[in-house]
Amino acid sequence: MAGVSWAQALAGVQCLLKAHAVVLLAMDVSRRAMLFHAEASDAPPEALLDYTRSYHLIDPRLARLLPMAAGRWAHCHEVFDDAFVAADPFYQEFLLPYGGRWSSGIKLMQDGDVAVIFAVTRRLDQGPLVGDAFVLCERLAWHVTKAYRLNQQRVPPDDGPGVVSAALHQLSVPVFLLDGGCQIRFSNRSAGSLLSCGGALYALDGRLALRHADNDRALRAVAKSLYGKAGDDRFPASAYLPLAVSGHEGVAQPERSRVLGMMLSSLLPERTIGAFGFKPSLLAVAHVLQGASTPDPAVVASAFGLTRAEARIAIAITLGLSVEQIAEQRCKAVSTVRSQVKSMLAKMGCTRQSEVVSRVLSLPLMFLGMRCDGETAHRPRRPTNEAAAHARAVALGPNPGARRMRTAPRGGA
Repeated sequence: MAGVSWAQALAGVQCLLKAHAVVLLAMDVSRRAMLFHAEASDAPPEALLDYTRSYHLIDPRLARLLPMAAGRWAHCHEVFDDAFVAADPFYQEFLLPYGGRWSSGIKLMQDGDVAVIFAVTRRLDQGPLVGDAFVLCERLAWHVTKAYRLNQQRVPPDDGPGVVSAALHQLSVPVFLLDGGCQIRFSNRSAGSLLSCGGALYALDGRLALRHADNDRALRAVAKSLYGKAGDDRFPASAYLPLAVSGHEGVAQPERSRVLGMMLSSLLPERTIGAFGFKPSLLAVAHVLQGASTPDPAVVASAFGLTRAEARIAIAITLGLSVEQIAEQRCKAVSTVRSQVKSMLAKMGCTRQSEVVSRVLSLPLMFLGMRCDGETAHRPRRPTNEAAAHARAVALGPNPGARRMRTAPRGGA
């Protein structure tokens, strides 16, 4: 594989299999830590972050595959039927919304506590990996095993960004990894650009600092309170910090580049499979006024008093999906979804679905699937025309007849 990256190699495998995602990962089973990760898929980088921050904890595929002997395949369609999928939170909250359904995986090898896993995920409409496609996949898995043995990967350094650094660089929003004193351990390309523009955020002796004194004190206080905090059973402890606006924050920036707030989330190695390194960190995301992305179900639920299921439906409607498409995506009856839509409209004080779109777009937390509790969710604001136009473009895509939705899972088989 001289001169060929793992991403390039797996992209060839994905093309041959016509798969939605192909993943190769190495895990220290005793520490439940991800030591290596490579992937080719149609997914946005947010999917890997969502998986490593929370959803790996409830992934039934990984729980089934890790104890198996090396060389054995595990196929989700053999054990996870439609009834299981309809009730399972991993499928309903993560895998199906990202466009995945059918997963097959094999533990290629196990050396002591380190297990190497190769997994293939297919879309709902493709059906499970069977027949000639599976025969081809078995042959390709043999070649992947041989290539991996020739290219053994090393554990990332304890103070590094871990195996998700490439995904963080792909994000269009500014992202930092901080310690409890706001020292910058990692910043993605967007964050580097934001620091260099002379605006509200800057680096002070390696520390993330804010020019507005009150904002800077508040950031350090929130970071200190969150650092090392575990959160609940599913999601990391998070908080949203709205920033006060000052006319003396350096070089004047365009309005759409203004930093409105910071979202901070606690990352513990034992809760994030070591994907962000092997020391506690804070994931800090700058909320820049530059359009909108997919809202988080927890934020939507907290803001409007909805159940998680109703919040996910509100988000799907915002992204342009019809009731029928939502029902198909979630393996639910259309009548069930219609009932949830009726309840959702009543709770939000809306009479039309277009009003739901306007209200969801008004939320300030619209990036990275961040979770925050009810105390940190903020009241809706009126969306900008630019944000509304962006959301319509995301919903419709380049072809108005083809709806766009988030794609593909990350993780084991």
